[in-house]
Amino acid sequence: MIVETTSAMAASPILGVYIDVDGTILVQMGAFLIALFMLHFLLYRPYLKTLDLREENVGGSEEQAGEMGAQADVLEKKYEKNIRQARRDAQEVRESLRQQGLAEQREIHDEVREEIEAKLAEERATIDEHVQKAREDIEQRAETLAEAMVDRLIPEQS
Repeated sequence: MIVETTSAMAASPILGVYIDVDGTILVQMGAFLIALFMLHFLLYRPYLKTLDLREENVGGSEEQAGEMGAQADVLEKKYEKNIRQARRDAQEVRESLRQQGLAEQREIHDEVREEIEAKLAEERATIDEHVQKAREDIEQRAETLAEAMVDRLIPEQS
C-alpha cells in the first residue's frame, strides 16, 4: 500500500500532494467552521476577555502606582522642606540660647567683679585704718619711749 501511495504521489502534478475533490470536502469545511465557531466562543473570546481584563487591571495598577509615586515624591519634598526648616529653627533657637547664656555669663561676671572690687575697697579701707592706728600707736609709743629715754638721760632737776 505504501508503494501505491508513493506511485500516486509521483503521478500528481503538485509535488507530493494528492487531494480528491468530492462531497466530503464540504463536510470537512463545515466541521472545520463549526469547530472554529465553537472554539471562538468557548476558548478564544474568554481568553481574549481575560487578557483585556488583566491588561486593564495592570494598566490601572500601573496608573495608580504612577499617581502614588508622584504623591510620594511630593510628600518627600514636603518632608525634606519641613526637616530643613526645623533644622534652621533649631539652629536659631540654639544660637539664641547661646547668646542668652553668654549675656548671663557676662552679667554674672560683672556682678562678681563689682562685688570683689567693693570688698577689695572695703578691705583696703580696713587695712588703711589698721595702718593708721598702727602709725598712731607707733607714734604714741615712740613719743613715750622718747620721753622715757630723755628722762633717763637727762634727769629732771627739780
